[in-house]
Amino acid sequence: MSGKKDSVNKKALKAGVWYTASSFLRKGIGFITTPIFARLLTKSDFGSYSNFAVWLSICAVVCTLHLQSSVPRAKFDYEDDFDGYISSITFLGTLTTAAFYAVVVLFMGFFSELLSIDPIYIHVMFIELLVAPSFDMIQAKHRIQQKYKLQVILSIFISIASTFLAVLGAFYFQNKLFGRIMGAEITNTVFYLIVFLYVMYRGRRIIDLSAWKYAAAYSAPIIPHLLSNIILGSSDKVMITRMVGKEANGIYSLAYHGGLVVSTLMTSFNQAMVPWLFEKLHAGDRDTIKKVNRYYMAAFSLIVIASILLAPEIIMILGGRKYEGAQYIVPPVMLGYGYKFAYTNYVNVEQYNKKTGVVSVGTLIAAGFNIIANLIFIPIFGFQAAAYTTLAGFVLLLLIHFVISRKYGFTEVYDNSFSFAVLIIMTILGMVIQLLYPYTILRWIIILISGTVFLGIFITMCKKYGFKLK
Repeated sequence: MSGKKDSVNKKALKAGVWYTASSFLRKGIGFITTPIFARLLTKSDFGSYSNFAVWLSICAVVCTLHLQSSVPRAKFDYEDDFDGYISSITFLGTLTTAAFYAVVVLFMGFFSELLSIDPIYIHVMFIELLVAPSFDMIQAKHRIQQKYKLQVILSIFISIASTFLAVLGAFYFQNKLFGRIMGAEITNTVFYLIVFLYVMYRGRRIIDLSAWKYAAAYSAPIIPHLLSNIILGSSDKVMITRMVGKEANGIYSLAYHGGLVVSTLMTSFNQAMVPWLFEKLHAGDRDTIKKVNRYYMAAFSLIVIASILLAPEIIMILGGRKYEGAQYIVPPVMLGYGYKFAYTNYVNVEQYNKKTGVVSVGTLIAAGFNIIANLIFIPIFGFQAAAYTTLAGFVLLLLIHFVISRKYGFTEVYDNSFSFAVLIIMTILGMVIQLLYPYTILRWIIILISGTVFLGIFITMCKKYGFKLK
Protein backbone atom coordinates (compact mmCIF):
# COMPACT_ATOMS: atom_id res chain seq x y z
CA MET A 1 0.00 0.00 0.00
CA SER A 2 2.87 2.34 0.90
CA GLY A 3 4.54 1.56 -2.44
CA LYS A 4 1.37 2.49 -4.29
CA LYS A 5 1.13 5.79 -2.40
CA ASP A 6 4.76 6.63 -3.18
CA SER A 7 4.13 5.87 -6.87
CA VAL A 8 1.11 8.18 -6.96
CA ASN A 9 3.00 10.93 -5.18
CA LYS A 10 6.01 10.63 -7.48
CA LYS A 11 3.70 10.94 -10.46
CA ALA A 12 2.01 13.98 -8.90
CA LEU A 13 5.37 15.61 -8.22
CA LYS A 14 6.59 14.96 -11.78
CA ALA A 15 3.34 16.34 -13.15
CA GLY A 16 3.71 19.42 -10.96
CA VAL A 17 7.25 20.04 -12.15
CA TRP A 18 6.26 19.60 -15.80
CA TYR A 19 3.18 21.82 -15.48
CA THR A 20 5.26 24.56 -13.85
CA ALA A 21 8.02 24.24 -16.45
CA SER A 22 5.56 24.31 -19.36
CA SER A 23 3.69 27.30 -17.93
CA PHE A 24 6.97 29.15 -17.55
CA LEU A 25 7.96 28.31 -21.11
CA ARG A 26 4.61 29.50 -22.45
CA LYS A 27 4.35 32.59 -20.27
CA GLY A 28 8.07 33.15 -20.66
CA ILE A 29 7.44 33.61 -24.37
CA GLY A 30 4.84 36.24 -23.49
CA PHE A 31 7.21 37.86 -20.99
CA ILE A 32 10.05 37.98 -23.53
CA THR A 33 7.87 39.39 -26.28
CA THR A 34 6.23 42.05 -24.07
CA PRO A 35 9.21 44.42 -24.54
CA ILE A 36 8.85 43.90 -28.31
CA PHE A 37 5.14 44.71 -28.32
CA ALA A 38 5.64 47.61 -25.89
CA ARG A 39 8.05 49.15 -28.38
CA LEU A 40 6.22 48.26 -31.61
CA LEU A 41 2.81 49.38 -30.36
CA THR A 42 1.90 52.79 -29.05
CA LYS A 43 0.73 53.04 -25.45
CA SER A 44 -2.80 53.46 -26.81
CA ASP A 45 -2.54 50.28 -28.94
CA PHE A 46 -1.00 48.41 -26.00
CA GLY A 47 -3.97 49.48 -23.90
CA SER A 48 -6.43 48.50 -26.65
CA TYR A 49 -4.99 45.00 -26.88
CA SER A 50 -5.18 44.66 -23.11
CA ASN A 51 -8.85 45.66 -23.26
CA PHE A 52 -9.45 43.08 -26.03
CA ALA A 53 -7.73 40.37 -23.97
CA VAL A 54 -9.90 41.15 -20.95
CA TRP A 55 -13.13 40.85 -22.92
CA LEU A 56 -11.88 37.66 -24.57
CA SER A 57 -11.34 36.10 -21.13
CA ILE A 58 -14.78 37.26 -19.97
CA CYS A 59 -16.56 35.88 -23.03
CA ALA A 60 -14.59 32.62 -22.74
CA VAL A 61 -16.24 32.07 -19.35
CA VAL A 62 -19.75 33.31 -20.10
CA CYS A 63 -20.30 32.05 -23.66
CA THR A 64 -18.83 28.56 -23.20
CA LEU A 65 -20.33 28.14 -19.69
CA HIS A 66 -16.80 27.12 -18.62
CA LEU A 67 -17.87 23.49 -18.79
CA GLN A 68 -14.29 22.24 -18.45
CA SER A 69 -14.47 23.00 -14.73
CA SER A 70 -16.65 19.88 -14.39
CA VAL A 71 -13.99 17.58 -15.89
CA PRO A 72 -11.89 16.90 -12.74
CA ARG A 73 -14.96 15.79 -10.79
CA ALA A 74 -16.48 13.94 -13.78
CA LYS A 75 -13.43 11.67 -13.79
CA PHE A 76 -14.94 9.92 -10.78
CA ASP A 77 -18.57 9.98 -11.98
CA TYR A 78 -18.06 9.19 -15.70
CA GLU A 79 -15.15 6.83 -15.44
CA ASP A 80 -16.67 4.30 -17.86
CA ASP A 81 -16.92 6.73 -20.80
CA PHE A 82 -14.80 9.75 -19.94
CA ASP A 83 -14.02 10.60 -23.58
CA GLY A 84 -17.71 10.48 -24.50
CA TYR A 85 -18.52 12.86 -21.66
CA ILE A 86 -15.84 15.30 -22.82
CA SER A 87 -16.90 15.29 -26.48
CA SER A 88 -20.54 15.89 -25.60
CA ILE A 89 -19.94 18.84 -23.30
CA THR A 90 -17.39 20.28 -25.76
CA PHE A 91 -20.16 20.39 -28.35
CA LEU A 92 -22.48 22.01 -25.80
CA GLY A 93 -19.89 24.75 -25.25
CA THR A 94 -19.77 25.38 -28.99
CA LEU A 95 -23.58 25.57 -29.17
CA THR A 96 -23.89 28.11 -26.37
CA THR A 97 -21.11 30.23 -27.89
CA ALA A 98 -22.89 30.20 -31.25
CA ALA A 99 -26.07 31.45 -29.56
CA PHE A 100 -24.22 34.36 -27.92
CA TYR A 101 -22.46 35.16 -31.21
CA ALA A 102 -25.78 35.38 -33.02
CA VAL A 103 -27.08 37.94 -30.51
CA VAL A 104 -23.88 40.00 -30.75
CA VAL A 105 -24.03 40.05 -34.58
CA LEU A 106 -27.64 41.31 -34.46
CA PHE A 107 -26.64 44.21 -32.19
CA MET A 108 -23.02 44.71 -33.29
CA GLY A 109 -23.05 48.50 -32.99
CA PHE A 110 -24.21 48.37 -29.38
CA PHE A 111 -21.68 45.72 -28.34
CA SER A 112 -18.81 47.41 -30.18
CA GLU A 113 -19.47 50.62 -28.23
CA LEU A 114 -20.00 48.79 -24.96
CA LEU A 115 -16.77 46.79 -25.21
CA SER A 116 -14.72 49.57 -26.85
CA ILE A 117 -13.63 47.04 -29.50
CA ASP A 118 -13.89 47.36 -33.30
CA PRO A 119 -16.41 44.94 -34.90
CA ILE A 120 -13.72 43.05 -36.85
CA TYR A 121 -11.99 42.07 -33.60
CA ILE A 122 -15.30 40.99 -32.07
CA HIS A 123 -15.81 38.60 -35.01
CA VAL A 124 -12.29 37.23 -34.53
CA MET A 125 -12.99 36.74 -30.83
CA PHE A 126 -16.20 34.75 -31.29
CA ILE A 127 -14.93 32.61 -34.14
CA GLU A 128 -12.07 31.55 -31.88
CA LEU A 129 -14.44 30.87 -28.97
CA LEU A 130 -16.56 28.53 -31.10
CA VAL A 131 -13.76 25.94 -31.03
CA ALA A 132 -11.74 27.05 -27.99
CA PRO A 133 -13.68 24.82 -25.50
CA SER A 134 -12.11 21.74 -27.11
CA PHE A 135 -8.62 22.79 -26.08
CA ASP A 136 -9.75 23.63 -22.55
CA MET A 137 -11.46 20.24 -22.25
CA ILE A 138 -8.49 18.19 -23.38
CA GLN A 139 -6.15 20.19 -21.15
CA ALA A 140 -8.42 19.56 -18.16
CA LYS A 141 -8.56 15.86 -19.03
CA HIS A 142 -4.79 15.55 -19.28
CA ARG A 143 -4.28 17.38 -16.00
CA ILE A 144 -6.64 15.17 -14.01
CA GLN A 145 -5.10 12.06 -15.60
CA GLN A 146 -1.62 13.52 -15.03
CA LYS A 147 -0.66 12.96 -18.67
CA TYR A 148 1.63 15.93 -18.43
CA LYS A 149 3.93 15.23 -21.41
CA LEU A 150 1.19 15.50 -24.03
CA GLN A 151 -0.24 18.62 -22.41
CA VAL A 152 3.15 20.28 -22.21
CA ILE A 153 3.99 19.60 -25.86
CA LEU A 154 0.59 20.76 -27.11
CA SER A 155 0.40 23.96 -25.07
CA ILE A 156 3.98 25.03 -25.76
CA PHE A 157 3.65 24.41 -29.50
CA ILE A 158 0.48 26.51 -29.76
CA SER A 159 1.98 29.31 -27.64
CA ILE A 160 5.14 29.51 -29.73
CA ALA A 161 3.24 29.52 -33.03
CA SER A 162 0.66 32.15 -32.02
CA THR A 163 3.22 34.44 -30.38
CA PHE A 164 5.62 34.24 -33.32
CA LEU A 165 2.90 35.15 -35.81
CA ALA A 166 1.65 37.94 -33.53
CA VAL A 167 5.13 39.49 -33.50
CA LEU A 168 5.35 39.17 -37.28
CA GLY A 169 1.93 40.77 -37.66
CA ALA A 170 2.79 43.69 -35.40
CA PHE A 171 6.08 44.19 -37.24
CA TYR A 172 4.88 44.01 -40.85
CA PHE A 173 1.34 45.44 -40.72
CA GLN A 174 0.96 49.20 -40.83
CA ASN A 175 -1.87 48.82 -38.32
CA LYS A 176 0.16 47.30 -35.49
CA LEU A 177 -2.85 46.46 -33.34
CA PHE A 178 -4.47 44.60 -36.26
CA GLY A 179 -1.32 42.57 -36.84
CA ARG A 180 -0.96 41.81 -33.14
CA ILE A 181 -4.51 40.49 -32.73
CA MET A 182 -4.82 38.66 -36.06
CA GLY A 183 -1.45 36.96 -35.78
CA ALA A 184 -2.26 35.45 -32.39
CA GLU A 185 -5.98 34.74 -32.54
CA ILE A 186 -6.23 33.28 -36.05
CA THR A 187 -3.35 30.93 -35.24
CA ASN A 188 -5.07 29.85 -32.03
CA THR A 189 -8.34 29.27 -33.90
CA VAL A 190 -6.71 26.93 -36.43
CA PHE A 191 -5.12 24.79 -33.71
CA TYR A 192 -8.31 24.77 -31.62
CA LEU A 193 -10.26 23.55 -34.65
CA ILE A 194 -7.86 20.62 -35.08
CA VAL A 195 -8.24 19.75 -31.38
CA PHE A 196 -12.03 20.10 -31.68
CA LEU A 197 -12.14 17.51 -34.48
CA TYR A 198 -9.90 15.18 -32.46
CA VAL A 199 -12.08 15.46 -29.34
CA MET A 200 -15.22 14.76 -31.36
CA TYR A 201 -13.62 11.73 -33.04
CA ARG A 202 -12.22 10.39 -29.77
CA GLY A 203 -15.49 10.64 -27.83
CA ARG A 204 -17.89 9.98 -30.72
CA ARG A 205 -20.71 11.45 -28.68
CA ILE A 206 -22.21 14.81 -29.58
CA ILE A 207 -25.53 15.05 -27.77
CA ASP A 208 -25.90 13.58 -24.29
CA LEU A 209 -28.55 15.38 -22.28
CA SER A 210 -27.52 13.62 -19.08
CA ALA A 211 -23.90 14.76 -19.44
CA TRP A 212 -25.04 18.26 -20.43
CA LYS A 213 -27.19 18.49 -17.33
CA TYR A 214 -24.37 17.21 -15.10
CA ALA A 215 -21.82 19.63 -16.56
CA ALA A 216 -24.17 22.61 -16.51
CA ALA A 217 -25.28 21.91 -12.94
CA TYR A 218 -21.66 21.73 -11.83
CA SER A 219 -20.22 24.57 -13.92
CA ALA A 220 -23.01 27.16 -14.04
CA PRO A 221 -22.73 28.10 -10.34
CA ILE A 222 -18.97 28.58 -10.82
CA ILE A 223 -19.45 31.08 -13.68
CA PRO A 224 -20.23 34.04 -11.38
CA HIS A 225 -17.12 33.13 -9.38
CA LEU A 226 -14.88 32.97 -12.46
CA LEU A 227 -16.44 36.04 -13.98
CA SER A 228 -16.11 37.97 -10.75
CA ASN A 229 -12.50 36.80 -10.53
CA ILE A 230 -11.85 38.28 -13.95
CA ILE A 231 -13.61 41.47 -12.87
CA LEU A 232 -11.41 41.60 -9.79
CA GLY A 233 -8.25 41.15 -11.82
CA SER A 234 -9.18 42.95 -15.02
CA SER A 235 -12.16 45.31 -14.64
CA ASP A 236 -9.70 48.01 -13.66
CA LYS A 237 -8.24 47.87 -17.19
CA VAL A 238 -11.67 48.27 -18.76
CA MET A 239 -12.61 51.09 -16.37
CA ILE A 240 -9.29 52.88 -16.85
CA THR A 241 -9.79 52.69 -20.63
CA ARG A 242 -13.23 54.31 -20.36
CA MET A 243 -12.55 56.72 -17.46
CA VAL A 244 -8.97 57.84 -18.16
CA GLY A 245 -7.94 56.62 -21.61
CA LYS A 246 -6.23 53.88 -23.61
CA GLU A 247 -2.76 55.29 -22.95
CA ALA A 248 -3.22 55.17 -19.17
CA ASN A 249 -4.43 51.59 -19.55
CA GLY A 250 -1.31 50.85 -21.56
CA ILE A 251 0.91 51.95 -18.64
CA TYR A 252 -1.23 50.09 -16.11
CA SER A 253 -1.35 46.95 -18.24
CA LEU A 254 2.43 46.89 -18.63
CA ALA A 255 2.75 46.91 -14.83
CA TYR A 256 0.40 43.93 -14.75
CA HIS A 257 2.62 42.18 -17.28
CA GLY A 258 5.35 42.61 -14.70
CA GLY A 259 3.44 40.14 -12.56
CA LEU A 260 3.30 37.56 -15.33
CA VAL A 261 5.85 35.26 -13.68
CA VAL A 262 4.02 35.26 -10.34
CA SER A 263 0.67 34.76 -12.08
CA THR A 264 2.13 31.85 -14.04
CA LEU A 265 3.46 30.22 -10.89
CA MET A 266 0.11 30.64 -9.17
CA THR A 267 -1.80 29.05 -12.06
CA SER A 268 0.64 26.19 -12.66
CA PHE A 269 0.95 25.40 -8.95
CA ASN A 270 -2.83 25.19 -8.66
CA GLN A 271 -3.22 23.10 -11.82
CA ALA A 272 -0.61 20.67 -10.54
CA MET A 273 -2.02 20.64 -7.00
CA VAL A 274 -5.71 20.06 -7.78
CA PRO A 275 -5.44 16.42 -8.99
CA TRP A 276 -3.20 15.56 -6.02
CA LEU A 277 -5.46 17.47 -3.58
CA PHE A 278 -8.61 15.76 -4.87
CA GLU A 279 -6.97 12.35 -4.48
CA LYS A 280 -5.90 13.18 -0.90
CA LEU A 281 -9.35 14.54 -0.03
CA HIS A 282 -10.92 11.42 -1.54
CA ALA A 283 -8.63 9.31 0.68
CA GLY A 284 -9.31 11.49 3.75
CA ASP A 285 -5.59 12.27 4.19
CA ARG A 286 -5.88 15.74 5.73
CA ASP A 287 -2.62 15.61 7.69
CA THR A 288 -0.51 15.41 4.54
CA ILE A 289 -2.45 18.27 2.92
CA LYS A 290 -1.85 20.46 5.97
CA LYS A 291 1.88 19.74 6.06
CA VAL A 292 2.48 20.38 2.38
CA ASN A 293 0.35 23.54 2.37
CA ARG A 294 2.62 25.22 4.93
CA TYR A 295 5.58 24.97 2.57
CA TYR A 296 3.30 25.85 -0.34
CA MET A 297 2.21 29.14 1.26
CA ALA A 298 5.66 30.13 2.51
CA ALA A 299 7.37 29.47 -0.82
CA PHE A 300 4.83 31.46 -2.83
CA SER A 301 5.01 34.41 -0.41
CA LEU A 302 8.77 34.56 -0.87
CA ILE A 303 8.27 34.61 -4.64
CA VAL A 304 5.87 37.55 -4.26
CA ILE A 305 8.37 39.49 -2.11
CA ALA A 306 11.26 38.79 -4.49
CA SER A 307 9.15 40.00 -7.43
CA ILE A 308 8.29 43.24 -5.63
CA LEU A 309 11.98 43.81 -4.98
CA LEU A 310 12.68 43.43 -8.69
CA ALA A 311 9.85 45.73 -9.87
CA PRO A 312 12.05 48.60 -11.19
CA GLU A 313 14.16 46.23 -13.28
CA ILE A 314 11.08 44.36 -14.53
CA ILE A 315 9.42 47.56 -15.78
CA MET A 316 12.62 48.83 -17.40
CA ILE A 317 13.09 45.55 -19.27
CA LEU A 318 9.47 45.29 -20.36
CA GLY A 319 8.72 48.84 -21.44
CA GLY A 320 11.77 51.06 -21.16
CA ARG A 321 11.86 54.62 -19.88
CA LYS A 322 8.55 55.65 -21.44
CA TYR A 323 6.86 53.45 -18.79
CA GLU A 324 8.93 54.83 -15.90
CA GLY A 325 6.89 55.10 -12.69
CA ALA A 326 4.88 51.96 -13.43
CA GLN A 327 7.04 50.06 -10.88
CA TYR A 328 4.96 51.56 -8.06
CA ILE A 329 1.90 49.77 -9.44
CA VAL A 330 3.67 46.40 -9.23
CA PRO A 331 3.64 45.86 -5.39
CA PRO A 332 -0.17 45.87 -4.91
CA VAL A 333 -0.50 43.75 -8.07
CA MET A 334 1.95 41.15 -6.70
CA LEU A 335 0.36 41.17 -3.24
CA GLY A 336 -3.01 40.64 -4.89
CA TYR A 337 -1.66 37.45 -6.47
CA GLY A 338 -0.50 36.36 -3.01
CA TYR A 339 -4.01 36.69 -1.58
CA LYS A 340 -5.55 35.10 -4.66
CA PHE A 341 -3.20 32.16 -4.22
CA ALA A 342 -4.30 31.83 -0.59
CA TYR A 343 -8.05 31.91 -1.18
CA THR A 344 -7.75 29.45 -4.07
CA ASN A 345 -6.79 26.82 -1.47
CA TYR A 346 -10.24 27.13 0.09
CA VAL A 347 -11.98 27.30 -3.31
CA ASN A 348 -10.39 23.99 -4.34
CA VAL A 349 -11.83 22.23 -1.31
CA GLU A 350 -15.24 23.84 -1.87
CA GLN A 351 -15.23 22.63 -5.48
CA TYR A 352 -14.25 19.09 -4.49
CA ASN A 353 -17.24 19.00 -2.15
CA LYS A 354 -19.48 20.32 -4.97
CA LYS A 355 -20.23 23.56 -3.13
CA THR A 356 -19.87 25.49 -6.38
CA GLY A 357 -22.75 27.81 -5.54
CA VAL A 358 -21.12 29.18 -2.40
CA VAL A 359 -17.89 29.68 -4.33
CA SER A 360 -19.65 32.28 -6.48
CA VAL A 361 -21.27 34.22 -3.64
CA GLY A 362 -18.00 35.49 -2.18
CA THR A 363 -16.50 36.37 -5.53
CA LEU A 364 -19.59 38.33 -6.57
CA ILE A 365 -19.42 40.41 -3.39
CA ALA A 366 -15.70 41.12 -3.87
CA ALA A 367 -16.19 42.00 -7.56
CA GLY A 368 -18.99 44.43 -6.69
CA PHE A 369 -16.76 46.01 -4.06
CA ASN A 370 -13.95 46.38 -6.60
CA ILE A 371 -16.12 48.13 -9.19
CA ILE A 372 -17.56 50.57 -6.65
CA ALA A 373 -14.10 51.28 -5.19
CA ASN A 374 -12.72 51.96 -8.69
CA LEU A 375 -15.57 54.36 -9.45
CA ILE A 376 -14.76 56.25 -6.24
CA PHE A 377 -10.96 56.23 -6.10
CA ILE A 378 -9.78 56.36 -9.74
CA PRO A 379 -11.16 59.91 -10.24
CA ILE A 380 -9.59 61.00 -6.94
CA PHE A 381 -6.15 59.34 -6.97
CA GLY A 382 -5.71 58.45 -10.64
CA PHE A 383 -5.51 55.10 -12.42
CA GLN A 384 -2.81 53.83 -10.00
CA ALA A 385 -5.50 53.53 -7.32
CA ALA A 386 -7.03 50.63 -9.24
CA ALA A 387 -4.16 48.36 -8.20
CA TYR A 388 -4.92 48.96 -4.52
CA THR A 389 -8.68 48.52 -4.91
CA THR A 390 -7.97 45.18 -6.61
CA LEU A 391 -5.69 44.13 -3.75
CA ALA A 392 -8.42 45.08 -1.25
CA GLY A 393 -10.88 43.00 -3.27
CA PHE A 394 -8.66 39.90 -3.05
CA VAL A 395 -8.21 40.38 0.70
CA LEU A 396 -11.99 40.60 1.09
CA LEU A 397 -12.41 37.50 -1.07
CA LEU A 398 -9.99 35.51 1.07
CA LEU A 399 -11.91 36.44 4.23
CA ILE A 400 -15.24 35.55 2.62
CA HIS A 401 -14.06 32.13 1.45
CA PHE A 402 -12.47 31.45 4.81
CA VAL A 403 -15.77 32.15 6.56
CA ILE A 404 -17.72 30.04 4.04
CA SER A 405 -15.26 27.13 4.28
CA ARG A 406 -15.27 27.26 8.07
CA LYS A 407 -19.06 27.04 8.06
CA TYR A 408 -18.86 23.72 6.19
CA GLY A 409 -15.86 22.44 8.15
CA PHE A 410 -13.46 22.67 5.18
CA THR A 411 -10.89 24.91 6.92
CA GLU A 412 -9.64 21.98 8.99
CA VAL A 413 -7.72 20.84 5.92
CA TYR A 414 -5.20 23.71 6.31
CA ASP A 415 -3.10 25.33 9.04
CA ASN A 416 -5.04 28.61 8.95
CA SER A 417 -3.05 30.45 11.63
CA PHE A 418 0.17 29.80 9.75
CA SER A 419 -1.33 30.91 6.42
CA PHE A 420 -2.66 34.21 7.76
CA ALA A 421 0.61 34.96 9.59
CA VAL A 422 2.52 34.46 6.33
CA LEU A 423 0.11 36.77 4.47
CA ILE A 424 0.42 39.55 7.07
CA ILE A 425 4.23 39.42 6.95
CA MET A 426 4.15 39.35 3.15
CA THR A 427 1.90 42.44 3.02
CA ILE A 428 4.01 44.49 5.43
CA LEU A 429 7.23 43.67 3.61
CA GLY A 430 5.63 44.31 0.21
CA MET A 431 4.52 47.82 1.20
CA VAL A 432 7.83 48.74 2.87
CA ILE A 433 9.97 47.51 -0.05
CA GLN A 434 8.69 50.36 -2.25
CA LEU A 435 10.82 52.73 -0.16
CA LEU A 436 13.93 50.84 -1.34
CA TYR A 437 13.37 51.36 -5.09
CA PRO A 438 15.87 54.25 -5.32
CA TYR A 439 18.56 52.14 -3.54
CA THR A 440 19.53 49.53 -6.12
CA ILE A 441 22.50 47.94 -4.34
CA LEU A 442 20.61 47.45 -1.07
CA ARG A 443 17.69 45.91 -2.93
CA TRP A 444 19.91 43.42 -4.71
CA ILE A 445 21.52 42.33 -1.44
CA ILE A 446 18.04 41.61 -0.08
CA ILE A 447 17.11 39.81 -3.33
CA LEU A 448 20.10 37.47 -2.99
CA ILE A 449 19.20 36.69 0.61
CA SER A 450 15.54 36.07 -0.31
CA GLY A 451 16.58 33.81 -3.18
CA THR A 452 18.81 31.74 -0.91
CA VAL A 453 16.03 31.32 1.65
CA PHE A 454 13.52 30.31 -1.02
CA LEU A 455 15.92 27.78 -2.53
CA GLY A 456 16.47 26.27 0.91
CA ILE A 457 12.74 25.94 1.52
CA PHE A 458 12.18 24.41 -1.91
CA ILE A 459 14.94 21.83 -1.49
CA THR A 460 13.71 20.95 2.00
CA MET A 461 10.14 20.54 0.73
CA CYS A 462 11.23 18.24 -2.10
CA LYS A 463 13.38 16.11 0.18
CA LYS A 464 10.83 15.82 2.95
CA TYR A 465 7.60 15.54 0.98
CA GLY A 466 8.46 15.16 -2.69
CA PHE A 467 8.66 11.38 -2.75
CA LYS A 468 7.45 10.40 0.70
CA LEU A 469 4.05 11.96 1.17
CA LYS A 470 2.08 9.82 3.61
